[in-house]
Amino acid sequence: MKKPVVVLTLLVLLAGCSAVDGTDPSPSSSAPSGSSTPSAGETASPPTDEQVTWAGTVCSDTSTLKADVQALAEAPATDVDEVGAAVAKQMDTISASASTLVETVKSPPENLGDDPELLSVQDSIDTADQSLKTLQASASAVQGATGADLVGALATLVVDTGTVLSAVAATVQTISTATRDTSSTLGQAFRAAPECATLTA
Repeated sequence: MKKPVVVLTLLVLLAGCSAVDGTDPSPSSSAPSGSSTPSAGETASPPTDEQVTWAGTVCSDTSTLKADVQALAEAPATDVDEVGAAVAKQMDTISASASTLVETVKSPPENLGDDPELLSVQDSIDTADQSLKTLQASASAVQGATGADLVGALATLVVDTGTVLSAVAATVQTISTATRDTSSTLGQAFRAAPECATLTA
């Protein structure tokens, strides 16, 4: 009878983690950031269709990763014996969406290489990817664990899930900041892409 209690505790903790760290990090105010003044005193050139499409893909990939990590809260089954398999299955999904995002951001279209916001976005996604490696390790520790070891492994999984969600939230904030940077063609591309409006809303 204790098995459902262990899993229920995990569900509550993970759901709480998703609710806190999954909240939109972008400020409700539309006040411009202090970094949005063009360094050369000029507004950047408007983005091309290819750049807007790429920016939209970055945002949709980020949204997918965020949703997949949040879904980890639903992975544990009601039977504790199935927790390991459920977590492993969801981690496969998370790993796939993370790889897609990393590949997208590593391949920007032409003329964005020296954009002032590109490096910030790439760095934030790299941080999220590194935190995912830690989450993968904690998810692996759940496999085959029983009793007190399982409880400890699940507690670590909860913490690492929260860390990843915070890292993804930081990426959303970076994209939101970029949209207000008039010196950045990429910022304008993010602002023009519908997927980014949904992500940062």
